[in-house]
Amino acid sequence: MTSSSSATEGMNRRTSDKRIILAFAAIVGLIIVGLTAFDQIVASVAVYVGLGSLTKITGAPLPRNLWLIALFNILLVTLFVFLTPVRTKDSWKSHGTYVAFMVSLFSEMYGFPLTVYFLSSMGYAIEPQFIGYVFAYGQLIGSPLVIIGLILLYKGWKEIVFKRGTVLVTEGIYTVVRHPQYLGFLLVTLGQFVVWPTIPTAIMWPLLAVLYYRQAKREEAVLLAEFGVRFQAYADKTPMFLPRIHLRRRPKPTSP
Repeated sequence: MTSSSSATEGMNRRTSDKRIILAFAAIVGLIIVGLTAFDQIVASVAVYVGLGSLTKITGAPLPRNLWLIALFNILLVTLFVFLTPVRTKDSWKSHGTYVAFMVSLFSEMYGFPLTVYFLSSMGYAIEPQFIGYVFAYGQLIGSPLVIIGLILLYKGWKEIVFKRGTVLVTEGIYTVVRHPQYLGFLLVTLGQFVVWPTIPTAIMWPLLAVLYYRQAKREEAVLLAEFGVRFQAYADKTPMFLPRIHLRRRPKPTSP
């Protein structure tokens, strides 16, 4: 009985180690993906500081038929999402919509710009304006959101990666918000949408926000049933998604 239990624990540990290694590989892959877009961010900054020409940039066509790059990005995102550790066993169910969002995004970003094609077919010369938006506004506003989202994902990931089953985590980033990983996923997708807006992702992002909110509520019901007063006390003092901003108040002058 003891040997069987030890063997099971050993198998679980090896499985967990493989997941951790693969998750680290996915994080490295996402960093590589981010670095490939770094030149676009630099080009956007160059336009604002007068070192680049927006007219020259908008004269270039959008990327097309780069399906291998699109597939590479989709595979990395899928690997990262489904290897992200969660606090309850059902927490991964909303990730399918996240993957669908990224499939749509990267398909248009590198494969075929369906949104631009659709608007152009209606008589709008949209491609130069779209490229101008991406470099003048999209990258500068959206990229910081993506970076903040990835930081939240990492900070939430490292707090629960070595824990098993349904756990109540109240340390680290979980002292700021109760669902840093879900907030991270939402910020990453929102940032990507700001960088490269499309019709499908405009429809999917609000749906994604609702799904993650509902998933967070289901997760909290499980945690409340499991941990009772401990979780309720934690929830009472920690916001769900939006961190509290504490502003220092100047002391009121005392009357003479």
